[in-house]
Amino acid sequence: MTDIAYTFDELLDLRNAFMRGEDIDEKRVRPFILASWKRCRTYQQQTKTPAPVPAEVLEEALIRNHELLESSVPIMEKLFSSISAARSVIGLADASGLILHVVGHEEDINALTVFRPGYLASEEFGGTNGLGTGLVERRPIEVIGAEHYNPDASDWCCCSAPIFNDGSFVAVLNVSIRRQGYHYHTLGLVEAATYAISEQLHLRMLLKEQNVMLELLDEGVIILDSEHRIRSMNNKGRTMLGLNAPCPGKRINEIILSCDVLEGMLAARHKVNDREVTLTLEHGTSQYAISLSPIPEGGVILTLRSLKRVREYATRMLSTSAVYSFENIVGESTAIKEVKRLAQVASQSDITTLILGESGTGKELFAQSIHNASNRSGKPFVAVNCGAIPRSLLESELFGYEDGAFTGARKQGKPGKFELAEGGTIFLDEIGELPLDAQASLLRLLQENEVVRVGGSTPRRINIRVLAATNRDLEDAVFQKTFRSDLYYRLNVLSIMVPPLRDRKSDIRLISRFFLDKFAKALGRDTAFFTEEALEVLSLYHWPGNVRELENVIERTINISTSAQIQLSDLPAHILQSVSTPASGMSENVRPVSMLKTREMETIMEILHETRGNMRLAAQKLGIARCVLYRKVKQMGMTPNAWRRKD
Repeated sequence: MTDIAYTFDELLDLRNAFMRGEDIDEKRVRPFILASWKRCRTYQQQTKTPAPVPAEVLEEALIRNHELLESSVPIMEKLFSSISAARSVIGLADASGLILHVVGHEEDINALTVFRPGYLASEEFGGTNGLGTGLVERRPIEVIGAEHYNPDASDWCCCSAPIFNDGSFVAVLNVSIRRQGYHYHTLGLVEAATYAISEQLHLRMLLKEQNVMLELLDEGVIILDSEHRIRSMNNKGRTMLGLNAPCPGKRINEIILSCDVLEGMLAARHKVNDREVTLTLEHGTSQYAISLSPIPEGGVILTLRSLKRVREYATRMLSTSAVYSFENIVGESTAIKEVKRLAQVASQSDITTLILGESGTGKELFAQSIHNASNRSGKPFVAVNCGAIPRSLLESELFGYEDGAFTGARKQGKPGKFELAEGGTIFLDEIGELPLDAQASLLRLLQENEVVRVGGSTPRRINIRVLAATNRDLEDAVFQKTFRSDLYYRLNVLSIMVPPLRDRKSDIRLISRFFLDKFAKALGRDTAFFTEEALEVLSLYHWPGNVRELENVIERTINISTSAQIQLSDLPAHILQSVSTPASGMSENVRPVSMLKTREMETIMEILHETRGNMRLAAQKLGIARCVLYRKVKQMGMTPNAWRRKD
């Protein structure tokens, strides 16, 4: 029972002698009891009288410790029922020593004057005792008979143990038993009880964290038992199912009145991700993406997600984001200003718009700008290149497909690009490449605002804005019967013709500088600039690839240039060769210094052509050193191989 053997009377004599201030044989007293006696003698000199705390302080403590009490009281009552034959009192004190709850026979509680709710059980007021000394020791202890510093408690034995919650000390549980009925197993019972309370507190904390996490999820979560009864559900789930209050214990089929797909999923108990289903509820039908995860011990976890939100996620992963606006369209020419004006008009409504123009003129740039200036700017922007998708897959990509629509189709089906663009804009590039059967489906979509998936029959309402683009002559395609006339007129409500770069030559210098700054920053260069001669050549070139070709040329040029100054020799040879012909008009527009440099290049190319790339012979004809000729050819961006021919 103790680690030091002594009789009750011997211990009583030791304690009384200590209280009188006499010297005692300290080895005969357990160290933690002796340490407590010394503290109590100091407290006694301060003459503190036990008194209950104010009622409001106790009330606040009870509220603050409600989870501790809810976990402890049932265990305290069970413990008391097992030892009630022995004259006993069970008490619980918080970390400050305030007694929160007591269980025991009234006469025994009355015998321990200060052992009741509202009193402080610390050593300052109660002397050496199970609760007070337990607060100091924070480990399981026994205080036997005369080890109590208060003489009135000498006929009692106390066993106490600390209660921890996630490693933090929160309370002490104590059992006080009359000395005659005390058994050495009592301390083990108290330790078991405090362990059970700590586990209850830990479980409560885990459940609280779980509930917080469930409520943070932007999806409905429903946990079902093996009988498909609801064990728990988060608020999002209740909202999605149209419930006003929790309904634990109800079968799921009492809430979801009809859904064959869900019934099959529950019966199979296989993991399923984002299966699109239509649920029949009391207030009507709703469509959700439902997932199922089986619980090993039985039951399942169901999650419901809004189809709209699922499609938004898919759009972010699969689609092109609209990053450009009208501010990104560079140009001051009359032609480009008029196009921007029409595009801004188009952005103010949902009018179906057809963007026409050669490849590389920036049709998607205008499409993104229209979207970002519209009231759909915060919604998806889905770009589809109709010419890049195999014809056999085009309809399923655009309109989606149902379960089993074709071999290899996903079991749960798949939404198409139109559904993924819900609420936003879909940009159909190269619309002229659309097959006739897909054209019929697109016409129905534009007229009815509905999409029918491949292999399905149920139309799905959609809310999207359609922008289309092509570099083909659609009127000619209609005449050739490769494009439906009714679809052409439906698309061509408002048409915007983006001019080729050759029709807006006054913008070439501005655009060239814009791209040069852009790529210089990307390469970490502080400055980069064109010579006047280089800009003149760029302005005179006919640019068959339009703005895209100009961008590629500037990117290539700055990457191969070794200085901040971009000059004629840095430009590609095909551009220099093209603008050097008489038809280019260069002799009338380029300054003399530019003409001389261009003529020099023409002469070098003529001689190399005559000598079939023989650099030694060409250098002799030109009257320059061979190393000089090599340098000039390199500056032109060419090699002698360009003129060498096999015999």
